[in-house]
Amino acid sequence: MNEYAAPIERAWHRARQWTRQAWCHGDGRGRWAALAAAVAVMAALGGPAPAEAQDDKPIVPDAKRTDPIVVTANKLDTARSELAAAVSIVTEQDFQIYHYPTVDEALRGLPGVEIRRSGGFGKTSSLSIRGANGNQVQVLVDGVRVKSPTLGQVDLSDLAPDLIERIEVVRGPQSTLYGADAMGGVVNIITKRGRGPLAATVEGGLGNRDTFYARGTASGEWKILDYAVSGSHLESNGQFKNDGTDQGALNARLGLSLPGDTHLSFVARWNRNDTDLPVKFVCCGPLPVKPLIDVNAQQQSESLLLSLEGRTRPVPWWESRVRLSRFENSTGFQDALDPGYDFDFLSASQIRIERREAEWVNAFHIGRWSTSTIGLEYREEEGRNRSSFSSFEAQTDTRSLFFEQQIRILERLFLSAGFRIEDHSQFGTETTGRGGLSYVLKSWGTRFHGSAGTGFRAPTLNDLFFPDFSNPDLKPEKSLSWDVGVEQRLWNERIRLGLVYFKNEFDNLIRFVPTAVFPFTAAVNVARARAQGIEFTGAVDILSNLVATVTYTFTESEDLDTGRMLVREPRHRWHVGLTWEPLPRLSLWVQVHTSSRQFESEAVGENRGHTRVDTGGTFRLLGKHGWLQSLELTARIQNLLDADYAEVRGFPALGIQALAGLRARFQ
Repeated sequence: MNEYAAPIERAWHRARQWTRQAWCHGDGRGRWAALAAAVAVMAALGGPAPAEAQDDKPIVPDAKRTDPIVVTANKLDTARSELAAAVSIVTEQDFQIYHYPTVDEALRGLPGVEIRRSGGFGKTSSLSIRGANGNQVQVLVDGVRVKSPTLGQVDLSDLAPDLIERIEVVRGPQSTLYGADAMGGVVNIITKRGRGPLAATVEGGLGNRDTFYARGTASGEWKILDYAVSGSHLESNGQFKNDGTDQGALNARLGLSLPGDTHLSFVARWNRNDTDLPVKFVCCGPLPVKPLIDVNAQQQSESLLLSLEGRTRPVPWWESRVRLSRFENSTGFQDALDPGYDFDFLSASQIRIERREAEWVNAFHIGRWSTSTIGLEYREEEGRNRSSFSSFEAQTDTRSLFFEQQIRILERLFLSAGFRIEDHSQFGTETTGRGGLSYVLKSWGTRFHGSAGTGFRAPTLNDLFFPDFSNPDLKPEKSLSWDVGVEQRLWNERIRLGLVYFKNEFDNLIRFVPTAVFPFTAAVNVARARAQGIEFTGAVDILSNLVATVTYTFTESEDLDTGRMLVREPRHRWHVGLTWEPLPRLSLWVQVHTSSRQFESEAVGENRGHTRVDTGGTFRLLGKHGWLQSLELTARIQNLLDADYAEVRGFPALGIQALAGLRARFQ
């Protein structure tokens, strides 16, 4: 027997006895505390895991990522070096290393992306890309739209960070492939497909502000079946009275491999978010920096996504994909009378939305040099709003045809161009186009790329049908955008640099203007805006176990009607990170996020900038031992320096937030 086996075995049995006792007689958080203590004793008694039992998976991220495959930019599997568009990828490994508690935290460090969360965990969280606001950015899960057709945005807090294989963010106009609302870019969350033998992960942890989380996943393959399932729970009490959140999620992806290079997959994702809303609504004026507390306002959001997809490539020259999907969300809001205020009123609403989609994509290949892609899409959207003040119900449908041509010349020059025709039941037909190229000099480690295209944002159901405030004659917002960039790899690819210049011009923007009759305001297509700037990315392998990263975004934006900067769009954004593996079983990291001041509104002026420091790490307590692959201690501290700031004025961000937990992997 190996010299380490006996003490590990003794420690394992001792810890198991302690854990069983705590689990039977303790409360929820006491159970996790006892489990952590038992594991610490087990690690101390067991000593270091033998070298041959260590998990071979590296803790430091795979910094090179030489040429990852991207799906979103062309709707087909394409090497990133062949793409004209600017693409960023957040991998499953990133989630494991940095322990992102929410999806918005995973996107925070990407170039061109601005995250805005209205407070702590579970509160409304939106994003912008290159000056395009949340209404003008398309968000997908496995290609399925998850934005609200009534509000026009997605609340990122409604998307659980579970069972995610990667997140692809394509910056720049993508309406040619994804139609309405892809003016600024596309965020596509791609779920994990089961591979290999059965593998499972169990994770749980605690934090300040009564924070508790637990997650479990299982995935694998059995004959022609592949499967991946997960469940999670997150709760926290926030920083104010009536500031709690309680989130639960269940996810599943099932697949079937058939002859003829054919695969069927079914995806189901359910998420429930019960949130307290501590910031009191203030009528007819800006929110104060120090908020008035609402002691009883609450919101519930429940989402369900179902998708069935079939892919086949029976012959080398043709591949086809069909997808049927359904997305629905129900959001309830209640606010009773608050004690202690001279003026208050009851408020309640219930909003239910539903979207049904069907898509058929065919790609025709001529050798390696040509791919022609043709797609058809049909979409129905419904919205029902019942509130204390008004109610409405509306439905629209959309039919689309798109085409894209890709040409590859000498595996060095990659050209793409396409168009889309989209017919909407309310405002009619829109046509968009896009073209771009990528040129690779492999011997120099250099790549040039650029693209240009048009985009549009469809009026929401609220814009078109909300009682008194809507305008059924609204037309889509439009954009013309282009970018050029260069990437350079140096020092045997240990240095990786990228620089992109972009320019966006927005026209026909929807704004509310004053009128002489009730309700004394109306939505019309009157505004124009622009945004231009640069995106810089850099990564350096300082040592084999020490990686430094940096992203910087400069955005010069302007509302051409008012001469002001675009709302909540900072001019400068920095993200600096350092990941270090001082020992084979220990990884540490630190990230610094800096955002400059930004325009909030005419009433309050500007919201000051801020700097937030996050840190954390992973320590492998045990390596491979029987069915246990690894047992890890995880930690993440957000806002380490307790910075006082608000990403949305009037909704203070959390102070220091610490999370510590255990993660066990089995196979």
